[in-house]
Amino acid sequence: SESAEIPSWFIEKYGSFGERLNVAEWENSDNYRSKNGWKGHDLIHGKNAPVRILEYRVKYGSGEGTNGLEHGGVGTTLLGVALFTKNAESHKGYCHGGSMCSIMDDLIGWCAFLVTGECRPWTGFTVQVNTSLKRPIEVGSYLFVRAKIVKVER
Repeated sequence: SESAEIPSWFIEKYGSFGERLNVAEWENSDNYRSKNGWKGHDLIHGKNAPVRILEYRVKYGSGEGTNGLEHGGVGTTLLGVALFTKNAESHKGYCHGGSMCSIMDDLIGWCAFLVTGECRPWTGFTVQVNTSLKRPIEVGSYLFVRAKIVKVER
């Protein structure tokens, strides 16, 4: 297990952005998961995950596209910091492309959970991820990730 702290650059620049997502499943991952029917460890948020989100912060939109909710919907923005550990390695110090796509999947899924203006895990899911990886990510890298809801369809 690699211990990881949130990098100071993320805290300094984004520490006051919106609100931190506090999800019971992440705070005590193994215990929570086993008590609630999961069979394994979280691929992205577990303490031993090869690539993991160390923190997500959300700022909710004005409610556009939510059929009358006060906030959420279009404009909702999710920021985070991801760590690509040595366990995500594919070739000579670089991370596997699947680990990069896993982060994209997680971002999309959490946007679905946040669209209503409150954090409601497991109320949506990623249907499709199409991506073009632009450059490799070195093992041990911390990356800033951001997703923004630009349209809500039902």
